[in-house]
Amino acid sequence: MKLSVFYEHIRDAAGQSGLSLEEVCTLVKGFGIDALEMDANRFKAEEASILPLLEKTGLTVSCMYGFFDFGHISSSEVKKEQITAFLSMASRAGASRVLVIPGFLGEHEQDPASGEYQQSVRLMKDAVAAMCAYAKPLEIMVGMEDFDDARAPFATTAQLLSFIEEIPELSCFFDTGNFLYSGEDVLEAYARCRPHIGYVHCKDRTFEIHVGEEPKLTVDGRAMYAIPAGSGCIPMRELVTELLNSGYDDTFVIEHFGAQDQLAFMKQSAEWLLGLRKEVLGG
Repeated sequence: MKLSVFYEHIRDAAGQSGLSLEEVCTLVKGFGIDALEMDANRFKAEEASILPLLEKTGLTVSCMYGFFDFGHISSSEVKKEQITAFLSMASRAGASRVLVIPGFLGEHEQDPASGEYQQSVRLMKDAVAAMCAYAKPLEIMVGMEDFDDARAPFATTAQLLSFIEEIPELSCFFDTGNFLYSGEDVLEAYARCRPHIGYVHCKDRTFEIHVGEEPKLTVDGRAMYAIPAGSGCIPMRELVTELLNSGYDDTFVIEHFGAQDQLAFMKQSAEWLLGLRKEVLGG
């Protein structure tokens, strides 16, 4: 098992604790976390300081993620320019994977039966397929996740699979906590997505109120809060155990955006995941 965590959590932890980025990275490395998930915009703005920080603390970039508006860009040249710039940054960071969030729909585009919806989704799929083609010679895996936003036409299992099943080289980056947003059963979603899973985000959720934390509202209005992996309402033990027993022993990404004590959450999540791996696989 390899563990990764979002670089944005590192930055939050530094701000919350008063520690430097280097000090937080060193602590995180000591928790058993070896890699980071890197926001492309963050890397673009701070590459000159991020790369020396990673080299000094022994962390690597496992995956770079980027937000696009492919559903509203018809120019193939513009798309190519954005894709190649994104993949170039991922290569410079040493990332072997990229997570693409291809865009969101406007209010007038959200009816799946409408021509506007179909046109926007078609443009997104064409751009993602092009990204997969450009990424292949670079040996970079391209993935999409069940993004928790009603404006994303890939939030539900069926929507996500409509991209993945149409684009053979596109991988499923399975996020354990995002199906709850759409009111779906995560175990059923897992069963459908399992043949396509190439990467895993270990996100747990709780409906217990965390004062001072801004919640994420589900589609039916319930407030979800961040929680360390294994301590919330998502069946994390069952999911991670199934993944390990199925032969997946690659990266598990720790994710809890919005947490008020990121350092403690990262430590607890890492301990739980590593402990469960030892329990399931031994050694």
